[in-house]
Amino acid sequence: MKKFLNILICSLLIGTSHAFASTFNYIWYMSLKKDRRKTFMRQPLFITFSANGNRAYIVDGTGKLFSYTMERGIPKAAFFAKGILNKPIAMAKISAVKIAVVNRGSNEIDIIDLKTRKIERIKMQIIPDKIFYKDGYFFVLDRLTGNIYKIKNGTFQVEKTFNHGQKEGFIDFKIRKNKLIALLPISKEIKIFDLQTGKSQKTVKLDKKLLLPVSLDVDKKGNIFICDKDAGNIKIYNSEGALLDIILQKGEKRGELYYPVYISFDKEGKLWIAEEGNGRVEVFDKQNAENKK
Repeated sequence: MKKFLNILICSLLIGTSHAFASTFNYIWYMSLKKDRRKTFMRQPLFITFSANGNRAYIVDGTGKLFSYTMERGIPKAAFFAKGILNKPIAMAKISAVKIAVVNRGSNEIDIIDLKTRKIERIKMQIIPDKIFYKDGYFFVLDRLTGNIYKIKNGTFQVEKTFNHGQKEGFIDFKIRKNKLIALLPISKEIKIFDLQTGKSQKTVKLDKKLLLPVSLDVDKKGNIFICDKDAGNIKIYNSEGALLDIILQKGEKRGELYYPVYISFDKEGKLWIAEEGNGRVEVFDKQNAENKK
């Protein structure tokens, strides 16, 4: 009887694990190809997308900006400004012809006109890190204070502060709908702010087993995806902080992660991951009834 119960329990656990895992079954979709000039990506740090969702932009810490088509990862025009882009770490698309690049080496935000190649250098009183642009405002993470600032385009005056309220600071954030969602890596918490008022709406405590959380994003259902750099995987939580699944694994082969540093969802729900260790960007798609082979 005891043996039968053990077998039954094991069967139930296996069945539950299989059903659970299939909920977040992300499969390898593509790795971004090299540029036309056969220039390899060496240190991808940041991923962002065009407003229409047709183009992906990759910031490489060696001083390069890459652009790719979304569907097939075909390289398009790249902006190489040797001696000008001094340690770029993030960028935001302002318009069809203008981008803003965080230039860590010179502690400034550079507004670049892609047609004329003219550059407006904005010296900052903060140490700019991650950046997003929305409705005429820059949202900039300050590495010095760890806070996120809402800065008016044109005047570059700080109009609002998203305060972490901890001894540590934020390491990453995303803007989704009317919310700003930020990650605290040491306390392993997510803070959710109202984008308009800057007021904190919710704090989500995550699993303390996270090794080194460095980036986050939220899927269309509100699940929180955390990039665990040292573990080489992605941990998925619900909106209350309960661990739902762990996807992908550490390694150097296709579909594996070696020191991932940044994640972002595109408009189709594909997960883009920049890997520092493998020097590449890989894209994963969620397997479902429509695309299951």
